[in-house]
Amino acid sequence: MNNSSLSLRTLFSLPKPRATTTPSNQWQEFQSRLGREIKTIKWMAPMPDLVSKVGELFNIELPDLLVLSWKKARQLQDAFEESRKSPEQVIVLDLAEHVITNQYHPYIEIRIAGVPSPKKIEFTVELLTRLKGIILRIQAGTITEIEAGSCDFEGKVKYQDLTIADKKLDRPIEFRSLPTFKKQIASDVQ
Repeated sequence: MNNSSLSLRTLFSLPKPRATTTPSNQWQEFQSRLGREIKTIKWMAPMPDLVSKVGELFNIELPDLLVLSWKKARQLQDAFEESRKSPEQVIVLDLAEHVITNQYHPYIEIRIAGVPSPKKIEFTVELLTRLKGIILRIQAGTITEIEAGSCDFEGKVKYQDLTIADKKLDRPIEFRSLPTFKKQIASDVQ
């Protein structure tokens, strides 16, 4: 798997807008259910393509999610604090093997003028990542690079009681090197 395509959308094989391939039965069931639910909404303008907006929720890069999880680790917090004291110094942190289990609840809220309460379309994303041999480079309180290592990945995306994507990779994702993220995620020590 190419490092540049490590988004949740890619990992879960969720369809892209205007995709020419037939979506999975689960995705088709989700589209059908969503269509029935939004028929009750009186739109003031043409209804937007909600299914493509849902897909955008999953355009989150896996490394960004890992960084958000790592921010909570004490060892990493210590490295962030040390790197802030000497911002020109690069700290290398070897994370060895560890497991990260996370649950996220991305959602879309539909707000229409004159309607008292918004319609919320909420998902549950459960992720389990097993990381091996990951090396982080930290400078000035920011993870600037993930180097080497691999990641086993499995997860689910649910809408209410419907699982719309369920994935367990057959083989690990190999991280060759992921230099500076689109947006560097600095640590906020709490």
